[in-house]
Amino acid sequence: MNVKKVSSRLLCAAAVSIALTSAGAFALNNDSIKNTDSTSIEMLDARFKQGDYEFVIEALEDVKAKTPKQYNILISALMNIDLDDAEEVADEFVKNYNSDYRAYHTHANVMGAQASNSIFSALGYAEKAKQSLETAVTLAPDEVGVYQALMQFHLMAPSIAGGDMDEAEKLADKIATLDALEGQFAKAKFYLQDDQVDKAVEIYATLAQQNEAKIRANLELGTHYLTDERFQNAFETLSVLLNESVETVTDKESEQWEAYAENKSNLLYGKYRMGLLAVQSGEYTDSGIAALEQYIEEYNSTSIETAHLPSMNWANLRLAELRLNANDVQQAKATLSQINGEEDKRFAKILKGLKKQIKKRA
Repeated sequence: MNVKKVSSRLLCAAAVSIALTSAGAFALNNDSIKNTDSTSIEMLDARFKQGDYEFVIEALEDVKAKTPKQYNILISALMNIDLDDAEEVADEFVKNYNSDYRAYHTHANVMGAQASNSIFSALGYAEKAKQSLETAVTLAPDEVGVYQALMQFHLMAPSIAGGDMDEAEKLADKIATLDALEGQFAKAKFYLQDDQVDKAVEIYATLAQQNEAKIRANLELGTHYLTDERFQNAFETLSVLLNESVETVTDKESEQWEAYAENKSNLLYGKYRMGLLAVQSGEYTDSGIAALEQYIEEYNSTSIETAHLPSMNWANLRLAELRLNANDVQQAKATLSQINGEEDKRFAKILKGLKKQIKKRA
């Protein structure tokens, strides 16, 4: 397997690992809440949602004694601007919180992103990601999220980069001993990657019948179909989410908050995936537009952590693509005007191409 393929596989591992941290590793503990100006954090979250990463970086880069929450917001912003700078801050996070599993979890995310971005250094970064995840497991042996992230690494990383399907299956079994529901999801993911799709679909079908699991089950299976370019299957699975909703929980200190935040996050991600399906397939344009419009509205109004979700810039870019596909040139142009700040090179390339198409058709 060549190094480019290694990088691509590690990108998937990093993306999923980041998603897994949304309700766990990125959550504030009580000490962080006490030591954090809530108004300032709310402001930074709002600016992050708007894609104003430079504001977040400038506000936090010189802050001494950063909390884990502040480190996570800063690193998330830097990952959208400069991965090398994100790596430097992630190293600092580990140094300053060397007994906190969340620091290593975040560090692994950055190393995975670096591996996907560097052809010649991919294997070295992969090893660093693996080491950080293994350290996180050691520090938090009862924390399901770190086992999930390490399992995902073994599933997605090729053997040359340290991936091991046998280890992934053992981790799935371990997760089941800690949480029966999470164990089912872990086993389904293992079956998908092990080309036992029928077994995975059977598990997801059972999970989709459970209120607390149906949104996530449809998201994960639909994402698999989308990645595999089985567009009809992906549509049938993801379109279910357009009519789903999550009962709002406002008290972040309540017992219900974590489950609500995870469920809401999965629902938002599913709607974005529905839009992406319409872009990639060239079909289902109306459903894709509806999904992204819902995503944008709910993303802007939600109080859950959104750093792990696709940004407003990406959502507006995909929505503009679909509106152009629907021959609504003026709406496509208006949608592009909502984009604020910069993203990565791939984003810039798509944006440039869209602007050229709009100019030709205006």
